[in-house]
Amino acid sequence: MRRFRTAIVIIHGFTGNLYDNEYLANYLQLNPWYDVYAKTLPGHNKDRFSSAKKEDFIKSVDLEIQTLIDYGYKKIYVIGHSMGGILATYLAGKYKEIKKIVLINAAFLYANTKQGDKNDSKIKVIFDKVMRTSPGIFLEFTKLVKESKKYLKGVNCETLILRSMKDEVVPKEAADLIYQEIPTNKKYLTNIKDARHTVLSSNKKEITTLYIIEFLKGGRTWKKNMKEEI
Repeated sequence: MRRFRTAIVIIHGFTGNLYDNEYLANYLQLNPWYDVYAKTLPGHNKDRFSSAKKEDFIKSVDLEIQTLIDYGYKKIYVIGHSMGGILATYLAGKYKEIKKIVLINAAFLYANTKQGDKNDSKIKVIFDKVMRTSPGIFLEFTKLVKESKKYLKGVNCETLILRSMKDEVVPKEAADLIYQEIPTNKKYLTNIKDARHTVLSSNKKEITTLYIIEFLKGGRTWKKNMKEEI
């Protein structure tokens, strides 16, 4: 039966967890033909962080996809936020079963100091989470970012790139880099106005979720509703 269904894997970002994308996951589960999977990456949980290597992040998502393929899924979509976007591109280049990916504020560049106000309470929350990580795990994140560009060259599936225009973490140029480097000719870049880095847990989560669903459905409806900005 699974070969007639679509598996959707949602990957959270660095210092995040699966709850960051809970709204999106719950909405996707309403579709009877989607099976939605999400888990917390190694070294992350809701309250604290522990040691993990970049290889652990990669092995974790690798195992997820391999398990789904073993279950019998022939079609898999991957949605990655921030660091999860890097991991999504890695997977897209490795597995032919991955037919679509969604990259939300993917962290191919990071440490944005221009797009945000350092005194903003929402920015302080994010950087407080980073400061609570061990130096080791933060270093592993930076290693992953440094090697991330090579993953872009392997992306040949349909790709939606979403960019929050008020992202206080990832520079706007990251989305341009992705769009320029991925070789697929089925790529779409959409800006989310007045949106922050954690867009899926903000007041823009509904419009963003509905837009992602339109992309996943595809076909004439997507071509009609695809926009440069939402």
